[in-house]
Amino acid sequence: MRITVAHTPDPDDAFMFYAMFQGKIKTRMEYDQVIKDIETLNRESKEARYEVTALSANGYVQVSDKYMLTRSGASFGISYGPMVVAAHDVDLSSSRMGVPGYMTSSYLLYRMFGPEAKEYIEIRFDKIPDAILNGEIDAGILIHDEQLTYEKHGLKKVFDIYEAWKNYAGNLPVPLGFNAIRKDLPKDVIDAFLDDFERSIRYAMAHEDEAVKYAMQYARYTDLEMEKRFVRMYVNELSINFGETGRKALELYYGRAAEKGLIKPFKPEIV
Repeated sequence: MRITVAHTPDPDDAFMFYAMFQGKIKTRMEYDQVIKDIETLNRESKEARYEVTALSANGYVQVSDKYMLTRSGASFGISYGPMVVAAHDVDLSSSRMGVPGYMTSSYLLYRMFGPEAKEYIEIRFDKIPDAILNGEIDAGILIHDEQLTYEKHGLKKVFDIYEAWKNYAGNLPVPLGFNAIRKDLPKDVIDAFLDDFERSIRYAMAHEDEAVKYAMQYARYTDLEMEKRFVRMYVNELSINFGETGRKALELYYGRAAEKGLIKPFKPEIV
């Protein structure tokens, strides 16, 4: 059987799928590859367009009738997470806040823990630093590689979303990005994908340099060591199978959001 897998161009996603799409492992199925930014995939998931798709933890809430989260391929921040930056100290409660998408995990996390901003403005994640510098917004939530480069632009961290999460959840990792598979697929197809994907992640982790070099064809930067650093931030043992640790973190994530009235009480379905 042939199915379509949609993922983001972010280094951690491309890294994990490297072996599957480049013939480094023998797969049980054939795959077509689609690459789009996370907020586009969040929106398109409402149509169940792809058999497998990358999703934000937040975005999954709206499509849980169509998809199940896969235990493999998740990006959890073990000691890192989204952050809010600005050009100078700013009162976040009166700020125009740039967010990388209303369905992203980072946006929901900020709403859980940060001061309520005056206005939230949706801006493509990699454009947020420039939007701050040109005065379009007062502050912005950073995800992906921009977390490693913001200081070079003269920006400063003004709210650490990960630290707020840690104060709430202790040492549990912060849920961020996931992969999800359509519920209407036969069980043998789901099992085959999970096996292929887990082996693909293991291969990439065992062949880091070649997998990162592959991922860099989609990257916005050309610094190999920086891309390695980013991949190591979000690809770890939990990416192979997030298990009970990931389930507990998701329970707290969705529980906090429900307590704040941001979502209805919700329990994810995981395979």
